[in-house]
Amino acid sequence: MATIQKIKNKKGVAYRVLIRNKGFKTITKTFPSKQLALQFSSKVEFSKEARINHSHKHKLFADVANMYLSCEYQGTRLNQQKSLTNFWISKFSSSNIQDISSSQIQLALESIKPNHKYATLNRYKAALSVIFSFSQKRFFVSNNPVNDIPSYKENNARTRYLSNEEKTSLLESCRHSHWDKLYLIVLMAITTGARKGELERLKWSDIDFDRGLAYVHQTKNGEPRVLPLTQQVLSEMGKVDRDAELIFNSFIKPNKPYEFRKEWIKVLKRADINDFRFHDLRHTCASYLAQNGASLLEIADVLGHKQIQMTKRYAHLCVSHKQKLINKYFGEV
Repeated sequence: MATIQKIKNKKGVAYRVLIRNKGFKTITKTFPSKQLALQFSSKVEFSKEARINHSHKHKLFADVANMYLSCEYQGTRLNQQKSLTNFWISKFSSSNIQDISSSQIQLALESIKPNHKYATLNRYKAALSVIFSFSQKRFFVSNNPVNDIPSYKENNARTRYLSNEEKTSLLESCRHSHWDKLYLIVLMAITTGARKGELERLKWSDIDFDRGLAYVHQTKNGEPRVLPLTQQVLSEMGKVDRDAELIFNSFIKPNKPYEFRKEWIKVLKRADINDFRFHDLRHTCASYLAQNGASLLEIADVLGHKQIQMTKRYAHLCVSHKQKLINKYFGEV
C-alpha cells in the first residue's frame, strides 16, 4: 500500500512516496510536487497488480490446496482435513484458483446435500474457505468466494450429559474395568472438558504436578491450551504406571494411545447408561459448570471454544448465574 509523506529538505517542501507490500521489495522515492508523487504511486500500484495477477494466473486450485495442507494446516485432524480437501480438489482440480466462483461452490455443496447433515456441509465449506484465505496471503488472490455463501443452520440440540446418579454409576463401573486407566481418563474428561484426542495425546512430560496443570500442545483448532487438574485427578495419576511416554499408552505400541472402545462399551452397559458417547463427557463438564453458576464466557474458556456461538447450547442451564446477575443489579428496583 502506498503512502505519501510531506517532508522538508534543503530545496523546501517535497513529497516522499513509500510503498510497502508483503512479498515485494519496499519502494521509496521523493518528488518536488504531490501530483508527481501521486502519478508515480499509481503507476507502481498498477504494475504491482499486474505482477500479482500474473503470479497467480496459472495457480491451479489443486496445487494451492495441497500446499495449504503441507505448509499451513496446524490442526490435529489432518486425515479429516485431507478428506474434505480432496473433495474440493475433485471438483476444481483443473481450475485456476482465481476463476472459482461462489455459484460453483454452492452447486458443489448442493450436490452432496442429500447425503450429509448441515454440520458436515459447514465443515466442507470451512475447509474450502481456509484454502482461499491461504491463497489470499500467499498468492494475493483478491477475494474469498466462500464468504458469499451463507452457512447452513445446524441443529446443536444434543447436549446429552450425565445425571449425578449416572456419573456415580459410570465412575464406579470404570473402577472394575480391565484397563486400569479408564477411570482416570473418564474423570479427566468430566473435570477438564477436554476432547478424547487431547487426552490421548497427553504425555507425562505435559503434566505439572506442582501447579496441577496439563499442557495440551495441539487442539482441534491448532492452538495450545492448559487444563487445570483437580486433586482427585492428580491422586489417580499417582496410582498408575509411568513406564511409557504417553499417559494413556497402548500395551502393544507404547507410542500410540490405547484403544479402549470395547472397555467403554462394557462400562456403559454395566452402569446401565444408554445413548451416551465419550464426547458427551465434554458436554457433562460444560453442563455441570453452567448449572453451578459459570457464565458462557467461563465455559467457553474451559472448553477452548474460539467462538461463543459454540457455547450457547448451554445457555438454558445458566439459570442460577442469570438470577444472581439480575438480583445484583436490579434487586432494589
